[in-house]
Amino acid sequence: MKKIIGSALSGLYRMGLVATQASYRMLPFRIKKVDAKVISVGNITWGGTGKTPLTAKIAKDLAYYGKKVAVLTRGYGNDEVEELKKKLPDIPVLVGRDRVKTAREAVEKYQAEFLVLDDGFQHLRLERQLDIVNINSVLPFGPGGLIPAGTLREPLESLSRADIFILTKSNLGAKNLPQIRQKLLSIKPNATIFEAVHKPLRFLDIPRNRQVGLHEMKNRRVAVISAIADPFSFEKTVENVGAEIVLAARFDDHYEFTQQDLTNFVAQARSLGAREVITTEKDFFRIEPHLKNAPELATYNFLALEIEFQINDEEDFIRRCLNPQRG
Repeated sequence: MKKIIGSALSGLYRMGLVATQASYRMLPFRIKKVDAKVISVGNITWGGTGKTPLTAKIAKDLAYYGKKVAVLTRGYGNDEVEELKKKLPDIPVLVGRDRVKTAREAVEKYQAEFLVLDDGFQHLRLERQLDIVNINSVLPFGPGGLIPAGTLREPLESLSRADIFILTKSNLGAKNLPQIRQKLLSIKPNATIFEAVHKPLRFLDIPRNRQVGLHEMKNRRVAVISAIADPFSFEKTVENVGAEIVLAARFDDHYEFTQQDLTNFVAQARSLGAREVITTEKDFFRIEPHLKNAPELATYNFLALEIEFQINDEEDFIRRCLNPQRG
């Protein structure tokens, strides 16, 4: 029965998508243009593809080349907003559901020449010059089809709108790369495809304002906790730096941790000999407030794994971002 209901809801969801997209094709005046170049970073599945790290990378690269940049995000979870602001202290990050409004604000208030639209593939109202779609190489299209039965936010044929595909976490999902490429090229024969990895840089002990080298976790017994769409890749990355995971807790994406959740988890970690708890940068923003309120948590080592988004042909990718145009 649950499967039947899920399939029925997915069918209704598809009908709504078709109607919305058709309205933009038939009424192109609904698509608004602003006096800046817009680069959209998005995906076709529900989370876990590395949109936020890529958004930050593009904004940094454009700023490095002397461009005035602003980032536009809807801000589904405050953690993503905080992550962007932390990574981009000198670049405006505008939060709001109305992307056209925040785009105009960025141009008028900050004289932005480039706007990087975080999670923008499904937002058709703002005209863009480049549509980048991330595909998680580990879980490329997810199980079960369209949400809510599966994790697809649109039918796969919608990928024909994209200009660039980036196969993220390609080192962890290497065996899937040929099939993913084949599928994308069947949908868009002239597709531009890059590969990328989430390269671990260091661990951040944010409460104590210090950095911990990757080598310091080698052969250490650690516990990991996360509330992200793809915990497997995060945990595998921790293991790949040489740490031994003795306890792992996985919560729903954007889950709001409670103090009790963390207190119970730390108690388990201690009992298993783990001296550190490792989480993601995104999750840390929802964990940190609790560390200040509970003595049993404040004395424990909570570390965030900092990663860098690395693309295989960096020079070509940056060139395309500096000169965005629809393919």
